[in-house]
Amino acid sequence: MMKLVPYNPELKSVVENIEVKAEDRKFTRTPLHNIELAQEDEERHSIVVLDDEERCVGFFVLHEGSGVAPYSSNPKALFFRSFSIDARYRGQGYGTATMRELPQFVKNHYPEVNEICLTVNTDNDIAQRLYQRLNYTIQGETTLEGRPVLIMSLRI
Repeated sequence: MMKLVPYNPELKSVVENIEVKAEDRKFTRTPLHNIELAQEDEERHSIVVLDDEERCVGFFVLHEGSGVAPYSSNPKALFFRSFSIDARYRGQGYGTATMRELPQFVKNHYPEVNEICLTVNTDNDIAQRLYQRLNYTIQGETTLEGRPVLIMSLRI
């Protein structure tokens, strides 16, 4: 149905086509902006969600080191950030499928990692419910870019 693939420049044309709604931009940066940030920061890893026809249906970043430090004291944690599903593919299970696949993807690509951390805006009820259904637990609250967020994590 879908696969998670580390970003490489050959994928730029499919990533450029991802459609992020204006209202979603209050929760996350665009994939292209994230790719630019990752080019300047080796601790950021851009990941592309491809469907079975090789279309980019989603995108996220896995952030090591300084990126995860504000949210976990665990040196073996990764921070999952800037998750977006293309607006044209919403409601088709790609978000849930991505989150279900994520722990195994992390184990395969980052074998030293034993925790995935993320933040979710306190007013993003849909995402909160998804993460809780997949056994992420609330670890606390903080602010991120001036917005109140919950810190959630999953041990893997």
